[in-house]
Amino acid sequence: MRAGDVVSLRVSTPSGPTEVVGTLVAASAETLSVRRRDGSMVEIRVDSVVAGRVVPPPESASVDVADLHRVMASGWRALEQEPLGDWLLRAGGGFTRRANSALVVGSPGLPLEAAISRIERWYAERGLPPRLQVPASETGGLADVLGPRGWTVATTTHVMTAEAAAVLRAAGEADGAQVQVDPEPDNEWLAAYRSDAHPLPAVAREVLTNHPHAGFASLRTRGRCVAVARVAVDGRWAGLFAVEVDPQHRRQGLARAVTAGALRWAVERGARHCYLQVTADNAEAVALWTRLGFTHHHNYVYATEGPAEP
Repeated sequence: MRAGDVVSLRVSTPSGPTEVVGTLVAASAETLSVRRRDGSMVEIRVDSVVAGRVVPPPESASVDVADLHRVMASGWRALEQEPLGDWLLRAGGGFTRRANSALVVGSPGLPLEAAISRIERWYAERGLPPRLQVPASETGGLADVLGPRGWTVATTTHVMTAEAAAVLRAAGEADGAQVQVDPEPDNEWLAAYRSDAHPLPAVAREVLTNHPHAGFASLRTRGRCVAVARVAVDGRWAGLFAVEVDPQHRRQGLARAVTAGALRWAVERGARHCYLQVTADNAEAVALWTRLGFTHHHNYVYATEGPAEP
């Protein structure tokens, strides 16, 4: 057993044997430190452990990077898509990098130089900057092709995953907060989403609603949205997007509450695993998702022709 393993331990106590399940945080010759699923910590004497095993990682942690990216591409769907071998060219009127980038997983089915040339033409035909979404596992060889062509790499993004049930346990009850989930975003929801980027382009609503099983969660105070989230269900997976809290209502647990409301809606529709994407330098958000049970799965970057994007 190593730190980071999820363990199941049978422990002898004065009142009889008990089971301890959680993440092994630290281990010495005398004690084991285990963080239970509810977040509490317990110190266990090694000589009191009767039996123990490492619990295999859940599907949300062990899913293949390429498979997860295909799920994520379905959760935030472009308005136009075209395969290039295993790669996927996507365009959505310029709204969000996710919907306006070529997903690089697997092989493009032709030499890299030819593939990049094809992508440059495809996006130029649509009046969009050529852009790639590249998981860390797929960067081999690309740098040698992109650098001489003047491409640059943008901020690293974390992909984080979790079991939906674990997130809901960690979120707990929302202290009376009533989260509503609607099939489409109304004007108040849209006003709360990306409030620093208003007015949103006309195509934004089309991209946001381009999914048959999307829900738009919100918390409202006197008719005003103070927290929003979008969730999309694809089979057993739920994608969490667009979590926003009004600046005047932050640090009140509203992000936790709207996340839990969105995921409850997704679980009712068959979701069991969940994912989200957050920029690696957003330490506050990463800490929140970690507290709610999300773990880092892998990183990706965007590469764009021309100067680096913010």
